Amino acid sequence: MFKKNNDRRDAIRERLRDDQRGLCAYCENTLVEQDESVEHLVPRSAGLEYELDWNNLVLCCLGGERPISEDVPDAAVRYDSDGSRSCGHAKKRHPRPVVNPRSLPVSPRLFRFSSEDGRILCDEASCVAAGVAVEEVEMAITTCGLRAGRLNRARLAVINELEGMLANGDAERQIAEDILPADGYLPAFFTTIRWYLGQDAEDHLQSINFAG
Repeated sequence: MFKKNNDRRDAIRERLRDDQRGLCAYCENTLVEQDESVEHLVPRSAGLEYELDWNNLVLCCLGGERPISEDVPDAAVRYDSDGSRSCGHAKKRHPRPVVNPRSLPVSPRLFRFSSEDGRILCDEASCVAAGVAVEEVEMAITTCGLRAGRLNRARLAVINELEGMLANGDAERQIAEDILPADGYLPAFFTTIRWYLGQDAEDHLQSINFAG
């Protein structure tokens, strides 16, 4: 339906991109025109009401479905010749429903990461505190392919960059204030940054009334 009307499709993408503050709803890489698509959380085949329900729509990257133009600076993060898929395109291979990204709480943060290889992990204590089933979060990570090697490497690069900033004498709170804005687009792999900066990031986000 949307594909037949370019103006409507573009307007929906722009609105979703703004709502998601510029990030893929699943992996949190930056959305770019060459690497994005509208995802129906519940397939359109389930009924017309799901096609038109705004809460059933998210904007996500193409999940490594095809090579990306070298004009895109992080093309290697978006596609790997090993065939790994992530996000909506990985989810299509599994009929199981996953937790709606729109329904996740703003706080506490439900994910943690490995500083050794960038893998995303379920923060079990935070899930319990938020009343979110650990099994649902773990299934979402697995079903959406969020441990794809290219994503792990990208998150590790973010962690290493933050480590370098701290080594240069920058304080965690100052880094959070500098790179986590109150409005507009967020930096790629936002939750990785939030996890790494710890309580200083949480304090900053609270101070700016962060609402996702």
